[in-house]
Amino acid sequence: MSKPNNQAQRTQIIEVLTRDYFPMIPQLQAELQKNWTPEQHYKNRLSRSLAAFAIANLADLTPPQAAHSIINGGDDNGIDAVYFDRVNNRLLLVQAKAGNAPNMGDNKKFCDGIRDLVHKRFQKFNSSFSRLQQDIEDALDKNGVIIVGCNIYLDESLGTHVVNDLNQLENELNKFDSRFEWQDLNIENIYGWLTAKQKNAPIKVELTLEKWHCLEQPRKAFYGLVNAIELAKLYNNHNKLLFENNIRYYLGTEDVNTAIAETVEQQPSELFYLNNGLTITCAKVSLPSGHNQDSTQFTLEGFSIVNGAQTVGSIASVFNANGSVSTNAKLLVTIIELGTISDKIGVEITKARNTQNTVRDVYFAALDPNQERLRQECMVSNIVYQYRPSADHHDAITIEQAAIALACFSGNIEIIVAAKKDISQLYKRYYSKLFSNELSGITLCRYVRIFEYLDQIFEDSRKAETEPRRKNFYQHGRLFILDILSRRYKSLINKPEVNLSQDDLTDFSRIGTDLAELIYTLAESQFASDEKGYLAIFRSLTDVKSLTSAVMQKLTNREA
Repeated sequence: MSKPNNQAQRTQIIEVLTRDYFPMIPQLQAELQKNWTPEQHYKNRLSRSLAAFAIANLADLTPPQAAHSIINGGDDNGIDAVYFDRVNNRLLLVQAKAGNAPNMGDNKKFCDGIRDLVHKRFQKFNSSFSRLQQDIEDALDKNGVIIVGCNIYLDESLGTHVVNDLNQLENELNKFDSRFEWQDLNIENIYGWLTAKQKNAPIKVELTLEKWHCLEQPRKAFYGLVNAIELAKLYNNHNKLLFENNIRYYLGTEDVNTAIAETVEQQPSELFYLNNGLTITCAKVSLPSGHNQDSTQFTLEGFSIVNGAQTVGSIASVFNANGSVSTNAKLLVTIIELGTISDKIGVEITKARNTQNTVRDVYFAALDPNQERLRQECMVSNIVYQYRPSADHHDAITIEQAAIALACFSGNIEIIVAAKKDISQLYKRYYSKLFSNELSGITLCRYVRIFEYLDQIFEDSRKAETEPRRKNFYQHGRLFILDILSRRYKSLINKPEVNLSQDDLTDFSRIGTDLAELIYTLAESQFASDEKGYLAIFRSLTDVKSLTSAVMQKLTNREA
């Protein structure tokens, strides 16, 4: 699966380093660095932070713990960070470059520094090294310790000569015993660490089934009754994590959910008859020894409710409002064991179990692994992207917001017209074009930020207008204005930055207002005599193509 381009990755990595490591890694104050420019200090601080980041991820440490390993500065002998990982019996040595891959000269210093350290020529290192010398001696004196030399940098790969020198060092140090290895920690590795931290760990739950039965083939499945109280407690303990493989979260007080809640509250003994029940998938099902089919507490690993999120959420809403639910409230549950080997059956089960009722097309986007990748990438910048519809989306970017923003900046007139006619077409016909493998989380976030900012400007213009036709234009022409903007100002739109700077806001405001006025003038000259309304104009592919041609020609002439 494709990743964001290197520039987008680099932007988010630097954002994390400045946010999480700069507080513990101050600017160098040594005599040799006093004449550095602010840019030199900043880059050095980034490199030291990157070294700490490497130690934190290799040895599973917190940023403050990892910052203690930094020895970068004058006389560091080419080594920026040192840490004795006693748990895994490794001595970690890091050279970090917050930019291009280390060249031959940089790497030679690193290799020579490793040689000096291995042969205990500690006088060649600085005072920061002395702080860690006892740990280093412990590592070198302990049998079985592996010395790991790590090059970490914000580039794609090490050069051939650098690799050759590292291999030569490895052969030299391993002549009599295997004690050294080296690692190439490029930008892909670094970004992989960042996104991996955003994954939701599979949950393990215990659930009691009554009157249950088992199917052994073609895959193991159990079905029986579950008490509503247990489901309410599960929801309160795990919330959205219960629905990680579902196509949506609990949507709150919609009509169907209100009806479920009323049944739970007023007719608990009828819940079994009035509800479709739940479907649960899990990686592994375990039963206690001596179990019986009247009542057994199952242990379910990799648990997910793939159909029944609204039922469970509604039960929990009654439980939380009243403090309890009747023990007579029970419903049917099916548990399907998928195993740990990934295949398509889990997705097929989710899709099949959710097509028996009316479900919006947007919900099935949750089955696309690209959506989870985008969520993780957004979370690297602490931005919540919610691709499963939910009642709780405060301060989150939703998939609906993302889809309309991506449509506006797609450069595709057909998508713009389709969105104006029927927004569901974005999911039915154009989903793969909008949410492609190449789309990055940082691009998604930036497009939504731009869309929201300009959409509000156009809405304010609509409210301020007193002339009905201009008001109508600002209501229905917004997507078209943004489409023209995306064609003419690609470099401004596609900056590898999540948030809009003050300069960005000023530029977008000026450009958006100017384009709107120009487009309105040309549209009036084309369509006013026909007395066509702007809703009809922007729903007509023929009219939109004609207007696009006129606007682009006018802009070209104006620039000339």
